[in-house]
Amino acid sequence: MNIIRRLAIAILLLGAAACSGSNEVNPPVLRGIDGLEGWKRTGEVERYNKEALYGYIDGGAEIVLQYGFRELAVSRYVPAAGAGSSEEIVLEIYRMASAEAAFGLYSIRLEGGEKGRPEIKVDHWVGQGQASLVKGDYYVNVLAPGSDEAGIGGFLAQVERRVPGKGTARPKGLSWLPREGMVPSSWHFVKGPLAAQNESPLLDGEFWGFAAVEDGKKSTRAYSAKYSVLPAVSKFVVVELAEGVAGGTVDAGVQALFGEYLKGVRLDGGIIRGQNEAGRWFLYKRSGAIAVLVLGDPDETSALARLNAALGLAAWPFDSPSE
Repeated sequence: MNIIRRLAIAILLLGAAACSGSNEVNPPVLRGIDGLEGWKRTGEVERYNKEALYGYIDGGAEIVLQYGFRELAVSRYVPAAGAGSSEEIVLEIYRMASAEAAFGLYSIRLEGGEKGRPEIKVDHWVGQGQASLVKGDYYVNVLAPGSDEAGIGGFLAQVERRVPGKGTARPKGLSWLPREGMVPSSWHFVKGPLAAQNESPLLDGEFWGFAAVEDGKKSTRAYSAKYSVLPAVSKFVVVELAEGVAGGTVDAGVQALFGEYLKGVRLDGGIIRGQNEAGRWFLYKRSGAIAVLVLGDPDETSALARLNAALGLAAWPFDSPSE
């Protein structure tokens, strides 16, 4: 085989690689999904890049960008046999920078206890008038104010089969959250300062390192979930500090925030403790680059047990968690 022919084949192979998987320039799923049973797509697909996203999400684009956004495609559907029907479904497909980023954006909208459908195997939920899923690098959101759970769930199941990817990629840090007492599907992957602020006022501080860092290093990340201790529900957060974030500075910052929001704040046995006006417990402890926060637990004993369990889990390598 001569050199020219070898070069031509190499170029073709490189071109094919560039158009496959997550690096595809214009994936079919973003060009509009047609052929959905019972539904007909109307109008052109709206496409939004990073700069244009602000025009579609009024006031909420920044948090999407902090997770690692690439592109958004928006399509609209009406019943295929419903001439004159006002019912409409809006399908939003977010292409993110990675599967982990897609999960993060999906997760921050979870409240816990969401319902799903058995035929959809990836992480998802279906509610009245809205549904979401995450698959590979894609986060899918469905808005359908006029549809019930059965109708919107059937629509989501059809869309899921058209979205590329092999499943949902959950960050390994979720495995550091103790399973006992966790409210199902309540976990969040927190990335970026805006998501941290939304998660808790106690995560709102530059000392945490949630802002982007230089030289390609990872910023601080957090993993949270709700825990049910009747009659109350508390929140539990495991923070993975970024390289270069000073643990002592974080400890001092947390103690200052506790003093601002809580009463009876004290440092005891390496744990910062305080209570709110309702008597619920707030605890903090750090071991190396892992910090743990208990937010609003009514039982100090169970809160301490969960805190120590999380630090133990974080000390061991785990694969992506399962519920």
